[in-house]
Amino acid sequence: MNVLSLNIRGLGNSSKADWVRGLRIHHEVSFMMIQETQFVDLGSIDVGRFWGRGDFCFDWVASDGRSGGLLSLWDPKIFAKTDVTKLSNCLLVSGNIKGCDGANHMLNVYAPHNAVDKRFLWAEISNLIGGGDGLWTVAGDFNAVRRECERRNSFFNTSEANEFNDFIDNSNLHEFSLKGRRFTFVAGDKLSGIDRIFVNWNFFMKWPNAEYVALGRKMSDHSPLVLKTTSRNFGPKPFRFYNSWLRRDDFGDVVKNSICGGGFMGDPDCILMQKFKKLRVNISIWADQCKQKELGEKQLLEKERGELDDILEVRQLSEVEMWTLEEAKQCLWELESLHQQDLKQKSRC
Repeated sequence: MNVLSLNIRGLGNSSKADWVRGLRIHHEVSFMMIQETQFVDLGSIDVGRFWGRGDFCFDWVASDGRSGGLLSLWDPKIFAKTDVTKLSNCLLVSGNIKGCDGANHMLNVYAPHNAVDKRFLWAEISNLIGGGDGLWTVAGDFNAVRRECERRNSFFNTSEANEFNDFIDNSNLHEFSLKGRRFTFVAGDKLSGIDRIFVNWNFFMKWPNAEYVALGRKMSDHSPLVLKTTSRNFGPKPFRFYNSWLRRDDFGDVVKNSICGGGFMGDPDCILMQKFKKLRVNISIWADQCKQKELGEKQLLEKERGELDDILEVRQLSEVEMWTLEEAKQCLWELESLHQQDLKQKSRC
């Protein structure tokens, strides 16, 4: 299940909804955690615009005036909610992920700025994690950094960083290596890495190769974070043979040269596989070259036909010009016929 975390800095802008919806669709996100909604009541907000098409569920924590506010959205076909816990600075949605044994806990966090309040929040989160087994994902804006290098042109508080690191260690949380941007928040020339996604040891062991990426800032001064545990890469695309290739004059030579080129060694079955592999590569290269060649030929023929049509508007064509026009039309028809044959075959696959 892929997870998105974003400090949106207010839900009111409709362009932000379009942006978040695009991120969700593009990265195939099934659970979203949004911080700093800045809304006490979501009655006036069309939450569905942030999700897009398909069923979704959501829960939220009201902001304190124009400060804070949390919103979590998820796909009920992927994540089945069993319980919700709401605190002033965090929103815990517990449930089960389809195809994953055991409980899953999704904790959405927006930490306060005050050091004492943060200390109390770290204790609350530690108690929540200590009281629940299963997989934990803790994401949000923590308003704290772990190392001095995570701040630029801004004050680094050593004691706050130590308390933050102690909380992470005591809660048995882990952070994947961040890809993309190094700093997740920027204000003028001040940069910080305060937005994060942590997981517990059980999660880390289940998906050790999960991808953790900071995306580009667009409608917020915070970078969206995406934790990808689901891979949609099914390997190389299957090789598809188009019947129209048999109508090309040079296709037979490509096949013959690929098979009879030599250089194959091993048992007969290994040699056969090597020949198929070489044949596939050579046909793919030939098909790309053929496509580019026919595209260029089509453009020249259309230009030539257009010029002759313009001449025909003012005078009769000569015999040579008439033959050229008919030849151009015939060649264009043949190219279009090949293209239509490919489209017809695709539609039946």
